[in-house]
Amino acid sequence: MKKREFTLKSAYDNLEIACAEYQPDGVTQGKGAEGAKGVVQLVHGMCEYKERYEPFVRFLIGNGYIVFSHDHRGHGNSVKSAEDLGYFGDKKGEAIVDDTALVTDEIRRSYPDLPLTLFGHSMGSLVVRAYLKKYEEKIDKLVVCGSPSKNALAGAGIALNGVISALKGERHRSALMAKLSTGGGDEEFPGEGKNAWLTREKSVVEKYNADEKCNFVFTCNGFSNLLHLVKNVYKKKNYPVKNPDLPVFFIAGGDDPVIINAKKWLAALEFLKKAGYKNVSGKLYEGMRHEILNERGKEEVYNDVLDFLRK
Repeated sequence: MKKREFTLKSAYDNLEIACAEYQPDGVTQGKGAEGAKGVVQLVHGMCEYKERYEPFVRFLIGNGYIVFSHDHRGHGNSVKSAEDLGYFGDKKGEAIVDDTALVTDEIRRSYPDLPLTLFGHSMGSLVVRAYLKKYEEKIDKLVVCGSPSKNALAGAGIALNGVISALKGERHRSALMAKLSTGGGDEEFPGEGKNAWLTREKSVVEKYNADEKCNFVFTCNGFSNLLHLVKNVYKKKNYPVKNPDLPVFFIAGGDDPVIINAKKWLAALEFLKKAGYKNVSGKLYEGMRHEILNERGKEEVYNDVLDFLRK
């Protein structure tokens, strides 16, 4: 496996977006990319970074796929300093989507003839669905992983966060907003410790809790982006649906607090069907929590994604 690290300059504010390309051995860059079956673009979630996906990347590489990933603004190495972790600059979840399309454009320049699958997890799943509204034509397939279900209180959350931000500043890290967003997940797994809602694999949780690139609280500015994304993706208007046959695959853990419950997860899947996408499928993994790529039995998830890529 070969890894190329590079940066792209965001059109929004010239922020340097940290990116990585992973190639199978023997694949050459450029038109045709002899030896590669396709490209997967990974879009990570809240309070994490691209390198956390490298076990999954190695699986994809081993099956002949080129992989690109990047650190969202306010995450990983896409920050000017550690104080910018959880700070986006933009307020409405637009720049983070445009940054993702910037990476897609780099992929298309490098591998114009290969099929491209966009894969978004958690907050990244919101990003990739918002991406559909502006950039649907850039991709060939979409995977929506661990996606937040529709929340009728998103508008109220935006208002509350706006009040806190006005009083304490947009860089304030609000314990209340953190509690209202993902902080309640552990309540479903009492006695198992901090961030047990992520996965049953305790070693993964312990590593996450010890990682300074993961264990930060979003700023008010960050929560503004998150909540606007939630609100945006559940508005039917502005989905152009130029390609109604676009293959879309929803996947999630059956015990993931983020999806709320199976009924709401199915509603999210049906929402895209009602918007006009005809080729939408999904699978819930019984007993798995939020990070299904890091769960016990993750091999089943890996292979299901591979089957989707190959279809």
